[in-house]
Amino acid sequence: MLAKWRFERSLKGLADSEHAVLRDYAAAAWPDRETRADQAPYLALDFELDGLRKDAHLLQAGWAPFTGASIPLCEARSVDIRSHADLDASAVIIHGIGEQRAAKGDPLDTVMAELIAALAGRVLVAHAAGIERHALQRAAQKLFGAHLPIRSVCTLTLEREIHPNQVGVEPYRLGSCRARYGLPPYRAHDALTDALAAGELFQAQRTRLPRDCTLARLEHG
Repeated sequence: MLAKWRFERSLKGLADSEHAVLRDYAAAAWPDRETRADQAPYLALDFELDGLRKDAHLLQAGWAPFTGASIPLCEARSVDIRSHADLDASAVIIHGIGEQRAAKGDPLDTVMAELIAALAGRVLVAHAAGIERHALQRAAQKLFGAHLPIRSVCTLTLEREIHPNQVGVEPYRLGSCRARYGLPPYRAHDALTDALAAGELFQAQRTRLPRDCTLARLEHG
């Protein structure tokens, strides 16, 4: 499989990195793609950003590792990320992270090192996962000068496969998708809350799939 080859080749490129967090990431015990989806290790992740531009600032990260049918909150993390930039006013209205709060956040390198360590050996889960994947890879490139290979499951893509006949964008928003499975509404635009919401949605989606469904069936590049 091309995706597997690319991922493993990229990991080899990190094995001799001068940064320990990247070496550890490369050496992690990654799940086989034929692992059953209900037995694989995941990391639900969400970022709050200063808009959706390619150069948007990361302002908050929330993540929670999990395996199986429960998400233990004891390992969940929510952290503001330091920024001294002039933030996009429309984005501030949405997520509520203004310039004063952003200036008090943790340094980007500290947050990314912790997040990358948490993701090692796990498959990222997010709604519209490409946003989180690209933001994390952009930060890793900036901080460490290296491409970070990431395996991911996108709950938005999966929902479009399970319920393909919904009309428009609204039925595929995170809250709307959760409602179809009887999951409770959560306040949006907080990184940890959105990460947990995506992780719970993924667990509900798995109930609509065959019991022997594997990672190879679910992972999206």
